[in-house]
Amino acid sequence: MKPMVKKWAVLLTAAGLVASLAACGKEKETEGAAPAGTAASTASAKPTDISVTTLAFAAAPTGELEAVKKLNEKLNINLKLNWIPSAQISEKLNALLASNDLPDVLFVEDFNLTPAFLNAVDQGAFWELSSYIKNYPNLAKYPENVYKNASLKGKLYSLPRVRPLDGHEALLIRKDWLDKLGLQQPKTMDELATVLEAFAQKDPDGNGKADTYGAVLPGSPGPASYLLSMFGAGTKWKDENGTLTPYWWTPQAKEALAFWSKTFKAGGILPDMPILKTAQIKDMLVQSKAGAAIANVVDAYKYNVELQKVNPQANLIAVELPKTADGKAYYEQASGYYGQFLINKKTVNEAKLKKILELYDYTASVEGYNLATYGIQDVDYKVKPDGSVEQTEEGKKKGYSGDTTGQWVTGYFDKYSRAKVSGIPNDVYEANKKVIDSISSIPDPTYGLMKSAPFKEKGADWDKKLNDMIVNVIIGKNTLDDWDKLVKQFKDDASFQQHIKETNDFYKEKSK
Repeated sequence: MKPMVKKWAVLLTAAGLVASLAACGKEKETEGAAPAGTAASTASAKPTDISVTTLAFAAAPTGELEAVKKLNEKLNINLKLNWIPSAQISEKLNALLASNDLPDVLFVEDFNLTPAFLNAVDQGAFWELSSYIKNYPNLAKYPENVYKNASLKGKLYSLPRVRPLDGHEALLIRKDWLDKLGLQQPKTMDELATVLEAFAQKDPDGNGKADTYGAVLPGSPGPASYLLSMFGAGTKWKDENGTLTPYWWTPQAKEALAFWSKTFKAGGILPDMPILKTAQIKDMLVQSKAGAAIANVVDAYKYNVELQKVNPQANLIAVELPKTADGKAYYEQASGYYGQFLINKKTVNEAKLKKILELYDYTASVEGYNLATYGIQDVDYKVKPDGSVEQTEEGKKKGYSGDTTGQWVTGYFDKYSRAKVSGIPNDVYEANKKVIDSISSIPDPTYGLMKSAPFKEKGADWDKKLNDMIVNVIIGKNTLDDWDKLVKQFKDDASFQQHIKETNDFYKEKSK
């Protein structure tokens, strides 16, 4: 843990940053920027300087990029990009804030990791963007829930790096095993239990050995929340008439545990669950140890390519989650973004803000995104007949990649990006799209909220107790009575009650 004095230094410096803004009285004008309300640029206007600092998951480009030159020419700007290695992002962001020398545009991964930025937001250090977004057609295409999830206290202070809301949660299942056993795709939870038990007990691979199981469900370092949420327990929290309740306190959560415990006992879940990690889902499916999993829609095709190298008859497909007793299928909605870009009010006047939004609107188109991320078409990358991008060796040498040059843009919204991958057959892609179209997901109501003070202190311990009990009930080490006792223990815990109160206070403040 960092010394408390460092935290206070950052917080006080954030206040100092805001004080300096107030002292300025009038936002400083940017050289060459057009007056507010006029055209973004003219042939005679001096280029607008725009500095962007973001993260990188690989080595940053060292030379001047042709893509940046093209953007500069197209938009009459002078774009300067700076990358921070992903492993250092939180530390470096706090240092930047403390330096009182922020760039025009700044990436923030998670406010819970850099809470001093929330102080700066509260005090007016960054532009509020709600009234501007509608004027930029590509940014305006982002789903409303993406902006809602990225908002703070009902206001939008950032450009979210957009991602799909759905497609990360589907039932992956061996259709060839279903066919071998004369079974249909499971449409209900009862049918799912029958299928998973049959995969374990009826030799679906036909090798005469009892060496297969139903589903691979990872339990380390903790079980996936979908084990409970797919029964209607809620997404992390459940909103009941405007009040949030921990999703694992619900009757549906207990129903889910009873289901998985019974299924585990019948062999319907790989017995190594307590030690299996998410990364091992692929291994267990490709090795035909299990015949089902819950994962990204497109993972079914990707894993099936590996499967068919050993067994050409294998057919792993993605299908909808089964429905519960109330006739509904429950999906967790993703946040719809990864990281956010704040725009510095100290260095950016309204005219420059509009120029920055013009830049981000262009890079929120397919053409602009590909240019910024992959470089020059047919030189640094090629577009394949299916529309996917393939980088050339030349482009890779220059440093273009989604891991680096793709990290300073917000991207374009593609509802089906988790349904496709380069080379996917059209019939598989169309089937995957239908799965995504069938989803009606439930957002996590706590997106964008700060962690409560009690959770910051005790959350890791609370999570471990909860996760251990979920796994232990499923594998039969603990009973549902033990589960009830754990829930009561938390309900009687004053610190946990304070955590619930603070979370609800944050939620109500955001909902105003």
